[in-house]
Amino acid sequence: QPRKVGDRVARLIGAGPGQVVMGDTLSIKVFQAVSAARALRPDRRVILSDSGNFPSDLYVAEGLARAVDAELRVVAPEEVEAAIGDDLAVLMITEVDYRTGRRHDMAAITRAAHAIGALALWDLSHSVGAVEVDLNGCNADLAVGCGYKYLNGGPGSPAFLFVARRHQEGIANPLSGWMGHAAPFD
Repeated sequence: QPRKVGDRVARLIGAGPGQVVMGDTLSIKVFQAVSAARALRPDRRVILSDSGNFPSDLYVAEGLARAVDAELRVVAPEEVEAAIGDDLAVLMITEVDYRTGRRHDMAAITRAAHAIGALALWDLSHSVGAVEVDLNGCNADLAVGCGYKYLNGGPGSPAFLFVARRHQEGIANPLSGWMGHAAPFD
């Protein structure tokens, strides 16, 4: 069911079959995505976000940074592209600011991150179901989003995680639990 429902959400975010899985809370999905992205760039320490990001995303990244000896840098939304540097492992940005409606240019910012070898992770909680999203068209690496806002899942509904096909073989889930384990009955 997590993959079946994920494939339905994939159509809403410009992803293909097998790229989205549903389950857990948004905070868990943010932790899984940031941790996995950071592990794909072990020689880099910086997680970059902006002050317009949803607070819980920043709290999760802050805790992860402490746990894995990384650095969370938070800049003003209009300073994101200028703050992308060679020490960046993962860019963690909420596409649409929940307070102002400001929308980041996903394609341009993802290109800037890729130009220096970093990964781009997008939180779509305030995008999916409200505006057109094209993760594969923008070449995003990872994305997360909740089901309780514009997908109308209501309180307690699961969140989703997108992983680009090019990363699926090399990425590891740092917090698998029962449904995320390769062989839960073994």
